[in-house]
Amino acid sequence: MANKLIQLMIVGTQKSGTSSLLRYLAQHPDIYTHPQPEMTFFLQDHEYICGYESAFAKYFPQCPEDKKLIAKNVMVMHSPEIMQRIYQHNPEIHLVVLLREPVARAYSAYWWARRRGWENIKTFEEALTAEEARLKEDWFKWRQCGYRHNSTYYPHVKNLISQFGENHVHCILTDELKENPQSVCQRLFNLLNIQLDFEPVVEERHNQAAMPRSEKFSFLFTQFLSSHNPLKRAIRKLVPDAAAYKLRKTILNLNDKSFTPPPMNPKTREQLENYFKPFNQQLSELLGQDLTHWDTHNVSI
Repeated sequence: MANKLIQLMIVGTQKSGTSSLLRYLAQHPDIYTHPQPEMTFFLQDHEYICGYESAFAKYFPQCPEDKKLIAKNVMVMHSPEIMQRIYQHNPEIHLVVLLREPVARAYSAYWWARRRGWENIKTFEEALTAEEARLKEDWFKWRQCGYRHNSTYYPHVKNLISQFGENHVHCILTDELKENPQSVCQRLFNLLNIQLDFEPVVEERHNQAAMPRSEKFSFLFTQFLSSHNPLKRAIRKLVPDAAAYKLRKTILNLNDKSFTPPPMNPKTREQLENYFKPFNQQLSELLGQDLTHWDTHNVSI
């Protein structure tokens, strides 16, 4: 049972509707997925070296034999080395990439990073300036803060197609998910060869904008979670994975408050639109899909 393979994985992109899509798909009676927001097995070296059997017990406990396994991690598509791990796991896996208008995605990702304590720079413009040096210093550490990098879809999607083949890479626009989520779900159900007459409840949106009541607490809590602190290791030995995830989510949610990000500086938006335009054109040609509506867009979170 521990050798049951993942058959579909949402691999990107961050802040593009991936959490909502995962929860829509997971309602299908023939599908089983992880309760955690992300499956970090392929991404985290310390998990990966423990092997898939250990990961299966953590992410897919009590999975019935007849279910199709699906998973999500929105950072893996940015690393060919990590995607190679997924290929070795299952070369026939279906990869789903949600693509949001890149300026809006980058701005939303900045506020998400502020919310979760990954970002300590107080303006989007200064964070953009710091991005290149951060990623050059340590991509893994600063992966959540790759605002331009993670919105430059073309090279990443091209790599996925080269690695897995175009029949296994499925790019879906976030606008399409918003406008017709049932159609998107049916298309993915069809890939998994499961019943198509099931209609998930799609009214709820997941991961909506918020900000921490205390950014300092959010930062310290995030640092604790990502550390190899002996206290953290001791707690994890005592608390089951499912319970630890619920506790973490509860603590973070208690620190959240409603928040509407300020409008983006028009000059910044124009600079980013010009930056992304050639990459959008390349992606449009790669996918055979018109993306010119991305070139001038009102940014919303």
